[in-house]
Amino acid sequence: MSKLNKKQVLARSRAKSLESVKNLNFWGSSLSDVSLVRELPNVEVLSLSVNSIASLKDFAFCPRLKELYLRRNCINDLKEIGFLKKLPKLRVLWLSDNPCCTTENYRETVLKNLPRLIRLDNVAVDDTEPLLAKEKGAEIDIPDGLPDHVDLGDTILSTMGSTRSTDPGQSIRKEPPADQRVPSVNNEPDVARESLVDKTNKLRAELGLKPLVVDEPKPSPKSPTKSKSQTDSRPSSSSSRLSETRSNNILTAVCALVKELDRESLEEVKLEVEKRLHDCSSNAERDSDGGADNKPLVPEMD
Repeated sequence: MSKLNKKQVLARSRAKSLESVKNLNFWGSSLSDVSLVRELPNVEVLSLSVNSIASLKDFAFCPRLKELYLRRNCINDLKEIGFLKKLPKLRVLWLSDNPCCTTENYRETVLKNLPRLIRLDNVAVDDTEPLLAKEKGAEIDIPDGLPDHVDLGDTILSTMGSTRSTDPGQSIRKEPPADQRVPSVNNEPDVARESLVDKTNKLRAELGLKPLVVDEPKPSPKSPTKSKSQTDSRPSSSSSRLSETRSNNILTAVCALVKELDRESLEEVKLEVEKRLHDCSSNAERDSDGGADNKPLVPEMD
């Protein structure tokens, strides 16, 4: 068991001061004391899964905290979530595989006391759950002595000299191994590429994995001015190329994630893939018979 210290935080986040730390990932670090997070007033994402943390009290002093990942720790009493009730920005919480999760009506109780959550234990909160939480969830008191936080909105710490980071775990960004890099394509718009990598890194952070890094696109030589007819024909080919590139990047990201899974998780992925392949085959057969409607059998993935 160990205690989180300032030297570790600054080294991991590459920040110049504790005040400038916004994202921190100490997955699987045998931590039992994380009281130092009280000195991180601007931290937004904390990934501390697979440790030995027994209380949520220290997180009550993180006014800008938006996402808290604490899977597989040692939180025994569900009343500990009372320490999170005054956090105005908290939207994502992951507590699964803690002893407190065996409490009756666990999910309803958490959502009743933390109504701002949009995702709990990697499951999105649907429209029906708030009402169910009010009926079945237990009310948990706010412990005495906690600070009041006012939601002043997002601010940019221009005076902190910090490097802005919005992806969970991005603060540990070092040159990754070759099999973790996502190839870039010169013709793909930066926004589309970054959006895909952001979503992939979001999932990797929740799993406690290192973020993927996109290769910087190389500048292409200027091409001569095209005629109007050439310009008019560009959108369709560009759209097709973008779709193909997006599929290739998704495949690369999925393959990188698969390497991090254990046998049990791989079995689940295998079953899901087989199910989707079966659905796609059924859909194709129905289309060939001419009796299929236009509704997709496989739901679109986020």
